[in-house]
Amino acid sequence: MNCNLSDKSICERSFQKNNARWYYPTHPNHSWFEGFSRNFLSPDVRIWADYNDSVTEWYGWESRHLNDVKAPQDFVDRSAALKAVFDGAMFLYLGKIYQPIIFGAAEAHAVADQPFIRHLPESADVRVDPFSQIEINKTVVSTEYPFDNPVSTMLFAARYDYVVRDILKYIGVQNLTYVTLYALHDWMTMKECGWTTNELASHAGWTKAELKDFTQTANNPAYLGPFCRHGGVDTPPKRPMPLDKAIDPILTATTAFIEKRIQSIDLQDKWDTLIAP
Repeated sequence: MNCNLSDKSICERSFQKNNARWYYPTHPNHSWFEGFSRNFLSPDVRIWADYNDSVTEWYGWESRHLNDVKAPQDFVDRSAALKAVFDGAMFLYLGKIYQPIIFGAAEAHAVADQPFIRHLPESADVRVDPFSQIEINKTVVSTEYPFDNPVSTMLFAARYDYVVRDILKYIGVQNLTYVTLYALHDWMTMKECGWTTNELASHAGWTKAELKDFTQTANNPAYLGPFCRHGGVDTPPKRPMPLDKAIDPILTATTAFIEKRIQSIDLQDKWDTLIAP
């Protein structure tokens, strides 16, 4: 296994500090993934490339948050929850071009850890906390600095903000559908911490009429059939909004909403407290 950063000594130090016990192999067939993985630094997820004669054969996806699981079911559950949060952040970063990467069977770095993952359960409970409450308090190294990449920033924010965590997880599980987009609309207009509908429209780059077109489309079973938020009888909307037209504005607004919540967390201060002396 070779490191996929230009400074291999830095990557090796980061890997030793991260000290993940297990990883998932993946073979993403996307031209952008090599560049993304090379520049992706995070204290929560690490992606590395395995080379053969300087050609990438596959990638490893791993996390320190799996280190303290006590049972195979816990491993599967936390893996699924963390992967969902990761996929949600990727959807917000890349939009509709993103296709969730597919994992192969989990592998162990050490021989002693192989029996633990030999017969893993097939079903996972994605509702669990994706982050280890032990690992999130451990020191990190500066080479895991998460704020140069939107995905790693959102992952780090999800440690501390349940709304960010739930939004990312929901997108990662549900993908980009009318139901997903309307759920994001509901999150962003929550009474306790959300925007007004006018603010949402502004962040989406829509007029109030365009936002209404979206909500009426997403709520219309006559137009969407089984892909509507609910069943029932209705008349088609006067100006239906295609899904492709709705995705980018809602994701843009969602990203702005998450950035607003990040500002209230003071992530830099939380990072500074974790840096190894």
